[in-house]
Amino acid sequence: MNFCFTLTAFFIDRKGAGQLSQRRYQRSRLKNQMQNIAIVGGGIAGILVAIQLINRAKPGMSLTIFDKAGQFGRGLAYQPRQVAHLLNVPAGKMSLDLKAPDDFLQWLARQPAFVADEPAVLAQAYLPRALFGDYVAARWQEALNRAAQQGLTLELRAEEVTALDLTNKAEPRLKTEDKWLTFAALVLACGNELPRHPAGAPALTNHPAYVHNPWSDSWLQQLKPHSKVLILGNGLTMVDTLLSLRAAGLKTPVLSVSPHGYGMLPHRHPGLQLSQFSQALPEQASLRQLLRLFNRARHQVRRLGVSAEPLIDALRPHTQRYWQQFSLAEKTLFMCRLRHLWGVARHRVPLHLHDQLQQQRLNGLLEVHAGQVMQARSAGDQLILQICSRVHRDVAAQTFDYCADLVINCTGPEQDYRKLTGHPLQQAIAAGALAAGPLGLGLAADTVSLCVKDANDAVQPAVYAIGSLLRGELWESTALHEIRLQAQHIAGELLS
Repeated sequence: MNFCFTLTAFFIDRKGAGQLSQRRYQRSRLKNQMQNIAIVGGGIAGILVAIQLINRAKPGMSLTIFDKAGQFGRGLAYQPRQVAHLLNVPAGKMSLDLKAPDDFLQWLARQPAFVADEPAVLAQAYLPRALFGDYVAARWQEALNRAAQQGLTLELRAEEVTALDLTNKAEPRLKTEDKWLTFAALVLACGNELPRHPAGAPALTNHPAYVHNPWSDSWLQQLKPHSKVLILGNGLTMVDTLLSLRAAGLKTPVLSVSPHGYGMLPHRHPGLQLSQFSQALPEQASLRQLLRLFNRARHQVRRLGVSAEPLIDALRPHTQRYWQQFSLAEKTLFMCRLRHLWGVARHRVPLHLHDQLQQQRLNGLLEVHAGQVMQARSAGDQLILQICSRVHRDVAAQTFDYCADLVINCTGPEQDYRKLTGHPLQQAIAAGALAAGPLGLGLAADTVSLCVKDANDAVQPAVYAIGSLLRGELWESTALHEIRLQAQHIAGELLS
């Protein structure tokens, strides 16, 4: 069936003729004038949209990419930092090109360090993120070369976007360095924000011992071999931070505090596919029905000595569909009761890294507590934190003080833009030009077109969102696979 016809039918049936008219007007306008497109964010999501646009570029198209750090291509995640920071997905699944699933592997095969490696083994390897960043940078440079050969107008601006004006739905504007710029279309690829400050501990925020940005290496300058370090959070960012601390020479034990204290899980069953479970999944299901199916399958595989992670992997291709089917009450229940368990099972670490973590715990170099920071007070260059902790669920909670030279916030990026005072998306939400996504996660958006919505649930036909901004609408929206698909779709929408 013709895609445009299908999309038209969807908007007539689901969104009404008014929004369909907006989409038709926008498409007609893009056809009849220069396609002046802006992308806010120069990380992996923004760059993948740009590559797709360059590959399909039509005469007269111009493209401007804004990134306040000027890190076009690699973004923050794949900078050449610690070699020990690894991808948590096998190399065989990390191609930037949907049409060439082994593109990353082919690029690796041409690198001197991997020429002699067996391709099948390489496909299952968890490689340094900095190496993947080299691959991204190489493909981005190739795209820039193609753009130059095609005569495409492409501008990279290392500037911060400070405000959005979406009053004219056909001509979105953005502000940077006190100057307003108008575009025919706008793609929001903002990426991850800094973590939320711990509640109830205002003394933390302005203290020199508090590290708000764990993804920056500047705080390592404060580190001494016998510093006392407290890490808030117990996920993948904690693992990277711990590796950085050890690589920088830290000799002392590290304390990690998170609400549940769940331990990281390893990738234990590489390549195992539970096809019967996948095929038994229904097209529609409530959260309760999915839990029942999952627990039944979990008991079955446990009898054979297999853990539940392959079941999570089998659910992954279906999670966006199920999430959209869930009621608000079901989504709320998931976030309250199951989100942390899902995160532990979903975001696993390579087996050898997991062994290192376990060895540090056995040697007393890593303590993981289930608890939270209740208070914080300054003690010169140090911070004294009052922690309410429960080592085990059957043990009563205990409160103790911990004196730290560094407190590193690894609780994960803030996802509710309403809480980011002064952020351009927060301002647009407050003005009603945008709306927060379900449960306050990301932005409200139409899940077919990926256009954002305003406070009245009306589509902004010239403004698109990608990646983490769609977390509330799709839940699973931050892995490379989802971002590749979204980038391809948005480019097709813009150039259709």
